[in-house]
Amino acid sequence: MTAEPVGITGMGVQCPIAHDVEGFDEALRTGQCGISYEPPEDDLPAALGFRGRLALEPESVLAIWADAGVAKSIDDSVLSRLRTLLPRASRSARYSVLAAVEACAQAKVDAIADRRRVSLVVAGSNFTQALSFAMSERFRKDPCYVSPRYAQQFWDTDALGVLSEVLDVRGEGSTVGGASAAGNIGLIQGMRLIRSGATDICVVVAGLQDLSGVERMALANAGALMDAHSVDPRTCNRPFDSEHAGLVLSEGTGAIVLERTASAVERGAEVLAFLVDGVSALDGSHLPQPSRDGEEYVMREVLRRGAVDIDEVDLVSAHATGTPLGDETEAAAIDAVLRSGSRRQWVNATKSLLGHCLGSAAMLEAIACVLQIRGEYVHPNINLTQPITEELRFAPSRKTDATVRCVLSNAFGFAGVNAALLLRAVATTECVPDRRKG
Repeated sequence: MTAEPVGITGMGVQCPIAHDVEGFDEALRTGQCGISYEPPEDDLPAALGFRGRLALEPESVLAIWADAGVAKSIDDSVLSRLRTLLPRASRSARYSVLAAVEACAQAKVDAIADRRRVSLVVAGSNFTQALSFAMSERFRKDPCYVSPRYAQQFWDTDALGVLSEVLDVRGEGSTVGGASAAGNIGLIQGMRLIRSGATDICVVVAGLQDLSGVERMALANAGALMDAHSVDPRTCNRPFDSEHAGLVLSEGTGAIVLERTASAVERGAEVLAFLVDGVSALDGSHLPQPSRDGEEYVMREVLRRGAVDIDEVDLVSAHATGTPLGDETEAAAIDAVLRSGSRRQWVNATKSLLGHCLGSAAMLEAIACVLQIRGEYVHPNINLTQPITEELRFAPSRKTDATVRCVLSNAFGFAGVNAALLLRAVATTECVPDRRKG
């Protein structure tokens, strides 16, 4: 028996191309590139200077929200707690809570009286690596310089605590990992909490991963990063292109509010799209290499569980990191799955615009999927001039107007973590309040 889809009623974004969902939608439509170059610190290789960076400080985001009237949709008590906690929170938590506040305001979560029926899942891990490095430097100078606040902040649950305090969440809460697939894993966990009856609403937040030079250098030494030294930052990030040379690191955070459809209808919250189902599976390996078998399995299995025929899918949102092995493996897996149908679906890569936001990448891509469903478009694949295969229907370099009713969204992580989601549009006859009087 197919499980009932879970509604998506709120979304929030903080990333290099936008500091809210409306701006994210516009940036996706126009194919805005979020990659820039700044000389890296501590004499690190020049290639590490190519990154996606958040343009605004959290306080500046709040000020812009106030000027634009966005803050009016946020409950006063939430804003008060947010302003109190922002100065004391880690950099990761500060941005993550902004995304969560935006999502909860759209979903009208503050109107829920029983806060025990609101749950929270924080997706991702190792959020404060840059802070850990800074504390290590203080420790070397004098152990007494280490901040006592760091005793809380080195735990991933610090983000859980900050978010739960600002949002007044009193139901179940947890953190879940999954490397670069963490966003999808978090949404699957939230979906299961709702379907089990443990909660009515689950706020799923994929936290910002604040790396230090140590982690960036480790990824470079592992051969994962784009290794060009003298290229234009606007064109260095090339998923699925024959000139791809490795991933380009970025940073960001996203949040989605999941809930039972009945809960949304009762509260008057709009259901933006449905999470039909989600599947995750392991490769049985600790290595970073991708597995075509694992990738194919989660795509086929989520279609099976969601009772969706491959011909009903309009778009595949690919993991597509820009690493040669990763792109080639995923392209082959997608082609194998799509070949069982009779049509050519669009394939695009949100990372071509954002770079790789690591643990939050899949969440931002899920939000991009919802925006494309609602906006009836397929966002461009920028810098894709020589595709690695002609078998797939890659989106062009400009926005494509298209009816997008159902999207398959992939995410794969180190240590053989594979996860796929199915998202679909809301039919006009769904989520309509029953106004009949008995």
